[in-house]
Amino acid sequence: MKKSFSLFSTLILVFIFSISAIKIYELKSISSTNIINQYKYIQAKNHLNFLEEYIKSLNNLNNLEKIQIENEKYEILALVKKIENKKFEIQLSVKAVGFDIRVYKKVLKNNL
Repeated sequence: MKKSFSLFSTLILVFIFSISAIKIYELKSISSTNIINQYKYIQAKNHLNFLEEYIKSLNNLNNLEKIQIENEKYEILALVKKIENKKFEIQLSVKAVGFDIRVYKKVLKNNL
């Protein structure tokens, strides 16, 4: 009787420790995923700010319809649309490849 009780209590303790270990690993995995997503979002915002500054530095947008910057990890795209004589609407978009992260911004610019 004593041996069966000690075996049963050992099995209960192993079960409890294994459940708690699984929970700890799940939490670490989720926090790791969140950190990666935060990093990708910050990088996408940086690319978007760079693209906006680049578009603002251009003097003539008459012949442009699309600006695409080659990058392995991000799809960086600007679509230029003429709305008035010297006024342009530019849609900026940066998407992380392989992740559900996309930042978007619309900019109005007057041509010189």
